[in-house]
Amino acid sequence: MEKYNTYSTEDFLNDKDFIRWIKEGNTEERKRWEDWQQSTPENLAAYQQASLVLRMVMSAERIEPSAIFGDNLLKDIQSSIVQQEKKQRVVLWLRITSVAAAAILAVAVGINWYAQSMITISTDYAQQKTITLPDESIVKLNANSSISYHRAWSWQSKREVWVSGEAFLKVTHLNTNPIKIKPQEQFSVHASSVLINVLGTEFNVKERRKQVQVALLKGKISVQIENQPYAIIMKPGEIVRYNGILQKQTQQQVMSVPQAWLEGNMIVNGLTARQIIDNFEDTYGYKVILEDSTLASKQIDGTIAFNSEETILYTLSNILNVNIYKEGRIIYLRSR
Repeated sequence: MEKYNTYSTEDFLNDKDFIRWIKEGNTEERKRWEDWQQSTPENLAAYQQASLVLRMVMSAERIEPSAIFGDNLLKDIQSSIVQQEKKQRVVLWLRITSVAAAAILAVAVGINWYAQSMITISTDYAQQKTITLPDESIVKLNANSSISYHRAWSWQSKREVWVSGEAFLKVTHLNTNPIKIKPQEQFSVHASSVLINVLGTEFNVKERRKQVQVALLKGKISVQIENQPYAIIMKPGEIVRYNGILQKQTQQQVMSVPQAWLEGNMIVNGLTARQIIDNFEDTYGYKVILEDSTLASKQIDGTIAFNSEETILYTLSNILNVNIYKEGRIIYLRSR
């Protein structure tokens, strides 16, 4: 520890061992540094000042120096004034000022990063995840999907998330007055260029292949194109699709049950083989080539287990009467 007896504030701030001690020192290191301080080295004020600067950098909170630190620092400055020439005093103050300014800047940059940065949670192919948002809203992510939200969630004027792929959301109901909704009680979902405004409800969002589909199970939501005033107010059982224009449908008018994936299934009514293959590609990451293109338009009814690629391929093989060949991430469906 003797080498530290002649260290200046700047020397401490450039010393890796000192920095590590301030950031994550263990009990043994604490004992060594406490013993060193109790030996009252002449440069104790420099150590205390460097310690204060580092802790300011690592925390956005204001750290008040102790009375002992203030007294020691004042004595150190007075001693410098007596012992050094005017030019040296100016250099010393410039160094102190620059270190303090750098610390303040580092804290400001850290706060700005926290305010602007996003948290993104993603799923791989054939993977699903359940996420609890900071407001206790529940999000279930389907395979090959993601959700993003502000890291500084509590600093925002309203709750807001961005969805890519497919997700089922169960939004926590915050408002007590349904007529007058406060900004912080609102919940908005962005899916491509579609904006979904939610009060408190359960719904499925699917954003795939340049199309967005919103299916409402419970509650009430409005769906609109970003930055456009026209909005569709949805009721339970209704579905809104967007592929250039917004269109509202009932559950009976669509060819599949949007939320069936939550149970590991795909429930279809007149869905084509090509549409089922598209869902398989989106979920498991394969490229599927149907060599007989006339089979692509064949309509399929019923429930397809979608929780494993082997089950889906077996089902397609029997429905389309094809053999399956795999080459890496490419699957060929060839007529028998």
